[in-house]
Amino acid sequence: MGLELLEERYQAFIEKNPACREQLRILSGYNSLIQLNMRALLDGITVGVCPACAASCCQCMPVDGWFTEGDYFIFRACNEAPFNLRVDHGLPNGCSFLGPAGCVLPPDCRPFPCVKVNCETVSRELERCGAQDAFTNLYEALDRLQEQLWHIIHPETAQHPAAEGSAA
Repeated sequence: MGLELLEERYQAFIEKNPACREQLRILSGYNSLIQLNMRALLDGITVGVCPACAASCCQCMPVDGWFTEGDYFIFRACNEAPFNLRVDHGLPNGCSFLGPAGCVLPPDCRPFPCVKVNCETVSRELERCGAQDAFTNLYEALDRLQEQLWHIIHPETAQHPAAEGSAA
């Protein structure tokens, strides 16, 4: 989903639900803490792994990154729309937030898939250095935050779509 459409949805949601703005800011604060802890685990690994990768995630992503409605809403709760952060790097399929030194989005408020999805090499390195359990705990905390966020944005639904079918 493109940034312009996400921005339109965010503006329409806030206009219709102004009281939810504070809830989004609170969740943005939790998101920030979780992501900074994830970055602390990943930064020591990705610096040695990612530059040598032949299919770097950020160079093979959709044009506007992996923003979903939920993570865009909490990004916007504490940040301006990221239109001016887009980078023209000449990669036809590369993330538009990939700058010369890496991601230009704030390290504490990146799209959920960008911080939750790891390739096999990064996962092996997390395991090798004994950080896999800590990362899994942070991942699960982000899942819980996403569930809360879903219910704020879509109160009419009973359950987040990712949770459907997981109940026994």
